[in-house]
Amino acid sequence: MDTLDFEPIIKTKATVLKSAADKRKDTVIMLAEIGPFEAGPPLHIHLSQHETYEVLEGEAEFILGKQKIILKRGEKIEIPPNTPHTFRNTKEEWLKMRDTHLPALSFEEMMRDLHSMVHSGKVKGFKDMKSLIYLSMLWVKYQEVQRSVSPPFFVMKLMSGIGTMIGYKL
Repeated sequence: MDTLDFEPIIKTKATVLKSAADKRKDTVIMLAEIGPFEAGPPLHIHLSQHETYEVLEGEAEFILGKQKIILKRGEKIEIPPNTPHTFRNTKEEWLKMRDTHLPALSFEEMMRDLHSMVHSGKVKGFKDMKSLIYLSMLWVKYQEVQRSVSPPFFVMKLMSGIGTMIGYKL
């Protein structure tokens, strides 16, 4: 098992429980550990992936479109492709969830790149413009996996283009 630790910038860890042998057919399964009151990614969609979360410890608030759903230990949520979604930890204790993407595509690689960006200092926080440009470049690189709904994906593409113009490299 390989743990990707995004702290101290993001109070989150992702442990790879199962990598996909065939990224177009198999699942990638991760243990997502989300710190107290930490939010997940921006509201986004997966164009061709079916995602499942199972809460192992804690409580999660999921947003699916305009609907809020609270999940407690032992509960699961299925997220079909093209469904806008995100989540957050609503409690003071760490939230642990099993996260499955089918097909895996390049989700694991995207998470590994994010880990590298945090630990190399390219991502320093969500109020830092340089970090936001790097994060936008990451989302554009992996647009086959997921696309932001809020902010709109075209904003990330624009910021990614700016990053490329001024010489940023992932």
